[in-house]
Amino acid sequence: MKFYAYVRIEPNSKFESDKFLSILYKYGYKIPKNRLILEEASVSKSIYSRDLFQNSINYSLSSGDILVIKSLDCLGCRFEEMLLIANQIFEKQIRLICLDYSKNEINGDLRIFFNHFLMLCSQFEKSFNFNNENLNIIVKKNGRPEILSEVQKKQVLQYFKKGESINSIAKRFSVTRTVIQRILKVVVKNVNNQISYLDTT
Repeated sequence: MKFYAYVRIEPNSKFESDKFLSILYKYGYKIPKNRLILEEASVSKSIYSRDLFQNSINYSLSSGDILVIKSLDCLGCRFEEMLLIANQIFEKQIRLICLDYSKNEINGDLRIFFNHFLMLCSQFEKSFNFNNENLNIIVKKNGRPEILSEVQKKQVLQYFKKGESINSIAKRFSVTRTVIQRILKVVVKNVNNQISYLDTT
């Protein structure tokens, strides 16, 4: 049985290896420095793209070895990934300890609770992402709400034709310059379309 530790660290950040190893020693885990695996990876990077972690799981650790990880994000960037990789570790009979979850090995009832926790978080994450995607679709479909009525838009055009500035028109209707510019842009586009149509007939 061998002890290993894996820590994900943000790129270009400092990590005190000796201090971390001394903390592990206090918990009863004596890990040689050459078995402390430090991998620079952003929290958004998939576990399947973290080469050091994958090599450790697939080639370095054997059945019965103990892997100590600092936190849940060492197992992936999404809860679904965390659940899959945790089950892969358990299937290989590698003994897992996640310090943020428990200072003890995750086995027995603790493993059942751990898997259940990851499963609930994964379902919530999927539901949250699905709802956000639907919300984005609705926002894109509906677009910005109309601030000025059709009558007011015609008035904007009349004032503009008379030579009134965009700033002045915006103050008249208590809106921003962007609103007036958008209305005029639509008018110009419609005129250009009409001209193109007449040219083709």
